[in-house]
Amino acid sequence: MSAAFLQLLVLMAGLGAGAALFVGLFATPIGRAMGLLDWPDTDGGRKRHDRVTPLVGGLAVVLAVGLAAVFSLGMRGFDLELGGPVTARHVTALGLGVGAMYLIGASDDRFHLSPVLRLLAALVVLMLVIAEAPDFGLEFLLFGGGGQLWLLGGVGAGFTLLCLLGLLNAVNMADGKNGIVIGMALIWSCVLALHVPAGVLPVLVSVAGALAVLLWFNLTGRLFLGDGGSYALSALFGLMAIMAYNHDFANWRAGDVALLFAVPVLDTVRLMGVRLAGRQSPFEGDRDHLHHHLHARMGWPRGLIVYLAMVALPNLGATILPETGWMWLALTAALFVMVLRATAFAARPAE
Repeated sequence: MSAAFLQLLVLMAGLGAGAALFVGLFATPIGRAMGLLDWPDTDGGRKRHDRVTPLVGGLAVVLAVGLAAVFSLGMRGFDLELGGPVTARHVTALGLGVGAMYLIGASDDRFHLSPVLRLLAALVVLMLVIAEAPDFGLEFLLFGGGGQLWLLGGVGAGFTLLCLLGLLNAVNMADGKNGIVIGMALIWSCVLALHVPAGVLPVLVSVAGALAVLLWFNLTGRLFLGDGGSYALSALFGLMAIMAYNHDFANWRAGDVALLFAVPVLDTVRLMGVRLAGRQSPFEGDRDHLHHHLHARMGWPRGLIVYLAMVALPNLGATILPETGWMWLALTAALFVMVLRATAFAARPAE
């Protein structure tokens, strides 16, 4: 990696952090101007935050992606390891796709769209991104250990969309306590930085810079990501994970990709199963998420530390010991069950 490219990455991190700092400092007026304010429930419902909170964290994410994409595309005439026309095509598709997903989520924050409309809109956006940039689609699965290869053939596009929509739902459902999604996204950034092509690394670094600043504003209750933020981040990291896998599958197998998102996905599958068993809508909100149980047992942010450790430590183990992703995935599932059982019957503290 050249010194010029390292300097570009530092600049991108600074641009992302600057965008997040601007949004964070002016979160309330921006939220008012955009109509993106989250009002707490006065009847003891799900929303128990102390004050009206702007839902503008996603705006900082989109600004970071856009700035990095435009800047890196403009620098491709220089010797900065940014790749050729193919990578530029993917950076453009990524930036436009993340922006479109943000608009869907922000529209839901503002106008409370139906789940079906949101799902269809997200499906169309992701289909267009995959069609335009093939490296964001899955055509095969290669697992660790014996190196079993599964060719997806004609079902590859459908399987890709299923994975991306599933991650979208998981990230959106995990965004119920301050710090969870932003903290996970920072962990995901660290892992993906080891595997993504150099041409998209400026976008990843810019977003990481923004997330580091947003984490402080979010933990202090000054802003929320909102659906705009969760939609943008799920699309960004889902697409980047697929691209990283396609380019580095010899070192980063399918099990490693599944491990990256395992905790929120496991909790989502559990919640949807419980709701369907109780004849409720799988999209209906409640206070039965893993983060609710952790908060009830140990408070916050101690519960946040446990949640993020469940994400970070297995991924660290899989990074140190290549081709052990499936082993760490199994351990994560077992740990998830144990933590859930240990916290399931805790008396809820006042929130």
